[in-house]
Amino acid sequence: MTREELYAAARALPASPGVYIMHNSADKVIYVGKSKALRNRVGSYFAPYADHKGKTAQMVASVHHFEVYHTATELEALVLENQFIKQYMPRYNIKLKDSSGYPYIRISDGEYPRITVVNKREGGGLYYGPYASHVTAKNIVAAAAAAFRIPVCTKRFPADFGKGRPCLNYHIGRCMGFCSGKVPKEEYKARIDGVKRLLGGDCTTLAKELEQKMNEAAEALDYERAASYRDSMRAVLKIRDKQHIVGPPETEADVIGIYADDAGSAVTVLMVRGGAITDRETMFFGADEIINPSAVSSLLGRYYTLRGFTPREIWCGYDLGDEAEVLRQSLTGTKLLFPKRGEKRELADRAETNAKEQLLHRRSENERQSGFLASFASFLGLEVVPERIESYDISNSGDDFITAGMVVLKNGSFAKKLYRSFNIRESEAQDDIAATKEALQRRFSHLDESEAWEAPDLILADGGVGQIGAIREVLYGYGLDIPVFGMVKDEHHKTRTLTDGVNEISLNKRQDIFIFIYKLQEEVHRYALSRMDQRRRQTVKKSILVSIKGVGKAKAEELLKHFGGLKELREATPEEIAKVKGVNAELAERICSFLKENLK
Repeated sequence: MTREELYAAARALPASPGVYIMHNSADKVIYVGKSKALRNRVGSYFAPYADHKGKTAQMVASVHHFEVYHTATELEALVLENQFIKQYMPRYNIKLKDSSGYPYIRISDGEYPRITVVNKREGGGLYYGPYASHVTAKNIVAAAAAAFRIPVCTKRFPADFGKGRPCLNYHIGRCMGFCSGKVPKEEYKARIDGVKRLLGGDCTTLAKELEQKMNEAAEALDYERAASYRDSMRAVLKIRDKQHIVGPPETEADVIGIYADDAGSAVTVLMVRGGAITDRETMFFGADEIINPSAVSSLLGRYYTLRGFTPREIWCGYDLGDEAEVLRQSLTGTKLLFPKRGEKRELADRAETNAKEQLLHRRSENERQSGFLASFASFLGLEVVPERIESYDISNSGDDFITAGMVVLKNGSFAKKLYRSFNIRESEAQDDIAATKEALQRRFSHLDESEAWEAPDLILADGGVGQIGAIREVLYGYGLDIPVFGMVKDEHHKTRTLTDGVNEISLNKRQDIFIFIYKLQEEVHRYALSRMDQRRRQTVKKSILVSIKGVGKAKAEELLKHFGGLKELREATPEEIAKVKGVNAELAERICSFLKENLK
């Protein structure tokens, strides 16, 4: 359809709510949007007077035809739009990571609660978060546990009181040694209450109370107890000093800052809990992904749906115009504010500055990586700059558990979600060349199944001429022409040269490339070794379980799959174990008793 025909079709639409889907000439969905008045919104893209810029202009120029879905309300349109974006992943819509990326900190119920990091809210207990990453959540747990000297081990209280000696954390003063059974339950409860207040943001008052208890203990000549309170107080103050206080203790809000230009955009969320900025998340979007009030409204709706949590307030410095009302309807129980002045506006401006600075820093890093990769390509005599590099290594335990690891770099950075491992099946004895060939055959059997399996621009293998020959044989069978180099180690197990199978290229005069190859070789070796060790440990776990009367290989696999590992199974109650298919109450008791007696 021509632009005039598209405009005519748009003018024929009703002025009612709905979702519109833009297709290109190949019938691929390139953009999904919503509107409270379809005729006006869709028509605005193709009107003769329209003067679009940047990404919007590119999108409009690519539209061949569109389709619409009518809804009764704007809120229904927002929900439907999110479903279509998730289904089609259109080029010009902004995309988000899934909900598994947002962990919580959980304090369990019971007389001896434990503090852990979990992926979602389910069951009892208190939950804090969600946090921007697992690293952030784990660091907070570690700091809180150290501040109040509570256990982070897997022992269960009071069942494990007196079983074994206190661990290293007790001896270095990071835990009070509750496992001994000698510390009163009231002391444990008091320290968990302190953790709850710490996670709730009540640092200042908590520190004052700890100082008072320290002084009281010192006056009573209980110097050991006074020292314990002193250490907790200092740890709390240290955590407080790392936070930025921006409001009263009851403040709970997310502050949204948005920066966009023709080359891309970034959205920063500052998370204010207990009156302090406790976490930050920044999402980066490419030059193709459109930022406008409708897109931002959809983004925030999807963002909070994926997180499964909304704070009491959201402060946004980006004007959503008419789109604000439908977003308010979707955020039940949350106030959506657009501050124009005062401290809230200053914080919104700070969030926008954060978004800009992080986007520019990211670009600077990408440019630096691009410059290095161009130099690396020239060093190797490659025709193209390698955007995707794959590296392979073989790990084994003698002749057993032979495993190939595949590590991927995208634009010079490790892309861990693209890592793959291959359990070698055809080689019964240690043979790195045969194992490499089998791994590459299976890797390229998945070629173009998805973006995760796209062909690399360069292959770097741990090894020499033999590995290169095996890889090239596989590539030839698939009709592929991909540069392959071997990373040859010296007597100190460091890569001294790269080889193409005939010539060797010394790294002596290129320290930057030597460091790059060294890090790559260390990473692929680590990954292959970890995957091999995981297989070995899994086999050991199964062999332990099958020694229990009534547990065979299939049931052992089902138990490990259900609980996620032997450690989690050991911590489970007989009632929880009995929920596994094929396990009755008697067998569950037997499993529980066996693991308690044999796994300390």
